[in-house]
Amino acid sequence: MKRNLQLSCALASAVLLAAGPALAYFVCPEERASPPEAEPASFGVTNHSAGEVYLYWLDLDGQRRFQATIYAGGYHSQQTYLGHVWVATTVYEDCLATFVGELDHAEYDIW
Repeated sequence: MKRNLQLSCALASAVLLAAGPALAYFVCPEERASPPEAEPASFGVTNHSAGEVYLYWLDLDGQRRFQATIYAGGYHSQQTYLGHVWVATTVYEDCLATFVGELDHAEYDIW
């Protein structure tokens, strides 16, 4: 299943949250804790943008856990579990997109 994601922080309807006294970033509206599922899933992300994309898994407490850097023009395949939530961000950790582990391997494009 192929999906195009032409998102930016403004298009993602991001919400500004303070992550500490000197650090703030835009979160995705769909950010939430991953459920404790055990059924395997996977997805792939192609970065068509000119910059790096950071990929984070949202743990069972909803905290971002860094997993990968997807360089400009690069591709990343990710193993996960059904229902687990993932976030793609800019290098400044601003939201680009969210992904949720599905039964069928999903493919995403970030522009």
